Amino acid sequence: MIRLARQPLLHFLVIGVMVGVLYGWRGERSASRAAAPDEPIRISAGDIRLLEAQWLSRWNRPPTPNELEGLVQMQVREAALYREALSMGLDQDDPVMRRMLVQKLENIARDLVELSLAPTDPELQAYFTANAERYRPPELITFATVFVDPDKRGDRTLDDAAEMLAELQALDDPMRGIETHGDRFMLQSYYPEKTEERIGSLFGREFARSVFELEPGRWHGPVLSGYGTHLVFVDERREFPIPDLAEVKERVTQDWVDEKRGEITEQYFADILAKYEVVIEAEGAAAAQAE
Repeated sequence: MIRLARQPLLHFLVIGVMVGVLYGWRGERSASRAAAPDEPIRISAGDIRLLEAQWLSRWNRPPTPNELEGLVQMQVREAALYREALSMGLDQDDPVMRRMLVQKLENIARDLVELSLAPTDPELQAYFTANAERYRPPELITFATVFVDPDKRGDRTLDDAAEMLAELQALDDPMRGIETHGDRFMLQSYYPEKTEERIGSLFGREFARSVFELEPGRWHGPVLSGYGTHLVFVDERREFPIPDLAEVKERVTQDWVDEKRGEITEQYFADILAKYEVVIEAEGAAAAQAE
């Protein structure tokens, strides 16, 4: 029984039956309301409790009697207008309504699939093994930069940068006295343990990519960013091992569910589409044939 419950075919059947029953039931209710406008609008005790709970959730206090009466009257008004709209056929050929119904069906299908998905330990281990690099913590880099301002130095920028680079590379202590080199910079000059993403957010992706390609322990340059020209010293790079599955199990499980949910729902929608003949009229092609 457990093996059967894990088959994609069963997922499609469950989705199809539940969605069909749900929308069939709603359709019957909508049709009956449209056909029988004299049917009473009923606000049940359960409806009122739901209104009270929604108010409490939003305002952190229960509604007063007057506020609750207002909520009930709004519910009555909404029900009456909804029935009137159905009786007038306003739900027909309405692109906004169609999009809302499509989204509802997509959401229901995905939610139903997720309820039926739970990986076994071997499935989770296999998925983790196949995607292990995704869960490795990002590499960290510690670096310093000396800024060479092209707005200040103009055509001399690259020549000045080359001279500074030679001076920095000649230092016994590569980090000593760097504050005496270069030009004033709006950001800091030393960056401990930053990810490539973080460096990219500060200097731009190309600068970050270049810095992570530099050999640690020596000065390099010029390295360009949106600010101008930089000389860069990579002090340290830290790489991390792939964690054990137990350390990232919750994240791996969610990724597995997301992937499987996507596969199953896409197949479900493909099966729905297969029921219909699709005709796409190409106006330009028709006009060309007419000529």
